[in-house]
Amino acid sequence: MSEKAKSQNEASQKVVTRYDRKVQRRKEAELKEKKRRAISRVVGIVILAAIVIGLVSIPVRNYAAAHSPYITVGGHDITKVEFDYYYNLASSDYINTYGTYLAYMGFNASGDYASQAYSETMSWKDYFEQLAVDAIRQNKALLDAAQAAGFTYDTSKEYASFAESAKTSAAAAGESINRYYKLTFGRYATVSGLKPYVEEGYLAAAYYKHVAEERAATAEAIQAYYDVNQASYDSVDYKLTEISAEIPEAQTVTDGDGNPSTIEPTEEEIQAAMDEAKKEANVALLAIAEEGTEHNGMLQSGISTKYRDWLFDDAREEGDTTVIEDADAHKYYVLQFVKRYLDDAATANVRVIATTTANGEDILAEHSAAGGTEEAFIELVKKYSIDNYSAAEDGLYKEVTASSLNSAFSEWIFTQERKPGDTVTLVQDGTTFVLYYVGEGRPEWQVKIANTLLGDTMDEYLNEIKEGCEVSDPKGRLAYLKVQAAANAGGSESQGTEPADGGSENQGTEPADGGSENQGTEPADEGSEGSAE
Repeated sequence: MSEKAKSQNEASQKVVTRYDRKVQRRKEAELKEKKRRAISRVVGIVILAAIVIGLVSIPVRNYAAAHSPYITVGGHDITKVEFDYYYNLASSDYINTYGTYLAYMGFNASGDYASQAYSETMSWKDYFEQLAVDAIRQNKALLDAAQAAGFTYDTSKEYASFAESAKTSAAAAGESINRYYKLTFGRYATVSGLKPYVEEGYLAAAYYKHVAEERAATAEAIQAYYDVNQASYDSVDYKLTEISAEIPEAQTVTDGDGNPSTIEPTEEEIQAAMDEAKKEANVALLAIAEEGTEHNGMLQSGISTKYRDWLFDDAREEGDTTVIEDADAHKYYVLQFVKRYLDDAATANVRVIATTTANGEDILAEHSAAGGTEEAFIELVKKYSIDNYSAAEDGLYKEVTASSLNSAFSEWIFTQERKPGDTVTLVQDGTTFVLYYVGEGRPEWQVKIANTLLGDTMDEYLNEIKEGCEVSDPKGRLAYLKVQAAANAGGSESQGTEPADGGSENQGTEPADGGSENQGTEPADEGSEGSAE
């Protein structure tokens, strides 16, 4: 037997006393305590590390959101802060515009956008992200074009107005300006962080306006367009009488077992009723000049398709009459054509002061004391007006139409006796408006055509400058791009539910809760988020 084995054998046979057991328990306790302290040290390190990582990750996340590329548009790195800013602008604007329709379609503006289908392949979150990227792409293209053209513009007034409006809104909501920015523009938004993007937006808008003014339609172009599209702009006066056929009502009968059934009028009964209506229509035709209902100043777009082609037929002459059958509605239209003409109704140029604090009569008195000139009124616009657009444009509203205005405004502006230099003060919904009549603008039809031509021109221009402004999403954050790629590869995106025409990072969003982050994420009031300046 070896010495080692021998020793082990002896130990196994040793009598274990009470003292020996006490010593053994002490040793075991000491060993257990050493293990506990070792585990505690490890756990403590892990916990400390987690705390440090958590504290460090807040400013790290914020820094990354403000400085790291989220996507790239036209060679411009777009941060998460900037993306969320555009996302919230796009989604809130869309919802405010189509809110009623969207609710009718089942869209829940307070719900998770990612879980609500815009189409078979896209959620509403995806669609709002697409709108945001489209806006970014357009603005970056305009900014690049402005820089290339050497265009400069002072945005300080517009930004000051924006900042003041934000402060007012925050106060009204009972929120700090810091929190208001996060709720409105995204969880990483700060006043100082958003300022460059807000200013860029104003610069892009100013350059767009500059280009639009340069490319405005000439009088010759307007006339040429009218010559080809007269029916769309001419008005007609006519008289109308409608004769409806007295179709027998459906009858409900019960069989021997008490089961009800509906008997619809037969084709013969319907035809007989239509024949009687036709006789009435022919009689009404004889009296249409005296008894027909007058319809004056009607544009083609506001006339029923059943008879507008007859009214706008180039061969139509004053006094022409006709009877037109509407088999679907079971009625006849009895018509007399009175006249067709181009309505020369004028537009107006007006300067406006909008105020909630000053008295309108006091402003007019101050204007009179300053000489009562247009220049003097412009100075008062700068002094008193709270209307952002009005103040930025020296209060000038160009070529407004009667139909676009509140009746009180239109009645004053479009009175025949109105002359340049006339002033008035009007109160509407707690706001005082002081108006200065500059003069008559172009006829409304010319303004409409000019706007149509300019819209086409600017669409072409924007498409041109956006040609090379591509979107890059290397991390696959935007699911709509994948849908587009699939469609371009041979698939087809399903139709959405847009009212006008008939791989995202996280789940959907409530616009007020952080841009494209998780819906319902509460923006934290961490100091590391950056204070508003």
